[in-house]
Amino acid sequence: YLDRARAFVSALTANGGTEMIAPLKSALIDDMASAKTHLRQVVFITDGAIGNEQELFATIGQARGRSSIFMVGIGSAPNTYLMTRAAEMGRGTFTLISEVDQVQSRMAELFTKIGQPVVTGLSAKLDGAALLSPSQLPDLYRGEPVVMMAEATALTGSLSVNGMIGETPWSVTLPVASAAEGKGISKLWAHRKVAEIETAATLGQITPEQSNAQVLAVALTHQIVSSQTSLIAVDKSPKRPLDQPLTRAEVPLNLPAGWTFEKVFGKELPAPKSKLERDAAADAFLQLAVVEKPAAIATNLQPQVDLPQTATSAELLALLGALFALLGVIFHLLGTRLKPIGA
Repeated sequence: YLDRARAFVSALTANGGTEMIAPLKSALIDDMASAKTHLRQVVFITDGAIGNEQELFATIGQARGRSSIFMVGIGSAPNTYLMTRAAEMGRGTFTLISEVDQVQSRMAELFTKIGQPVVTGLSAKLDGAALLSPSQLPDLYRGEPVVMMAEATALTGSLSVNGMIGETPWSVTLPVASAAEGKGISKLWAHRKVAEIETAATLGQITPEQSNAQVLAVALTHQIVSSQTSLIAVDKSPKRPLDQPLTRAEVPLNLPAGWTFEKVFGKELPAPKSKLERDAAADAFLQLAVVEKPAAIATNLQPQVDLPQTATSAELLALLGALFALLGVIFHLLGTRLKPIGA
C-alpha cells in the first residue's frame, strides 16, 4: 500500500485552485464500516485556501462515519478556522506546519500520536441541568488532552466519563464540587457553543435563522466576537481637520511569506503608479458623470395599434372634470356657511 501511495502522490501535478471536496469524499469511503476492532484515521494535508468552507463541513458531517479526521495545515497563512473546525467535526486534531524544516518533526509527532490512541469512544455525562461542550468528544491520544466545558447552575453532583481502552471498557467519575475556580472559562464555553450551533446549521439540523438567533444570544450573554457580533473601536481623536475634505489613497498589502504574486494572480506585478497618476485616477473616480440632453421625442408618430377614438379629446374632458370638481367644492362651502344654527 505504501508503494502505491507514493507512486500516486509522485504522479500528482499542482495547478489551478485548491480542490478539497472530491478527495475528502474519496478518503471517507469506508469499505469496512462494520469493523469495530480497528480505528479508521484520515490525515488531510492542505493550506485550506478555499471559499466553500460550509460545503466541506457538510461533507464531513454527512460522510465521516467512523473515521477520525486529522487536519494538517501547511504554509505561512493556512486557513486555521477551516482546519480547527474540520478537526473538531472529524473528532481529530489540527497540526500546523508553517516552515519546511518543521515537516519531519511535526509529522513524526502526529503519526506517533495517532498510532497510540489511549481511550476511544469517549462520552461524558454531568449530573443536573448542565450543557456540555463539545457534545461529541474526540478520542484521547497520548500528548493531546481532551478539553470539555459545561454550563451549569450549581457545582453539584459528579462528572462521569466513559470510553474504551482497546477492547476493555473504561470509566471515571469526578466530583464537580472539588473543581478549581478559573477565569475566562465562560468565554471558552461560549466559543465552543457557537461552533456547535453553526455546525448544526451546516448539517441542516436547524435553519440559518435559528442558528443566527442562537449565536447572537450566546455571544451577547458572554460578550464574545462571533458571526453575529463584533467589537467596535471608535476613534475620538481624528487626525484630519474638520474643514479638510476626505481623500482617497491606495494602501499596499504584503502577501503571506512564501506566496508569489504570479502564482496567486497569474500576471506580473504592475509597476507602481506615480503620484500624478494616482491623483488623476482619484479625480476621475470622484467626478460626476455628465449626461447629454436626450434628443427631443417626436410627437407626430403614428400609433402602431388602432385604438378607439372619442369625439371629445382627453385634454378637454380632464379640464371639464376639474372645473366641475371646483364648482362642487364652492357650492359645498356656501351651503355650509348658509346653514341655520338650529338645523
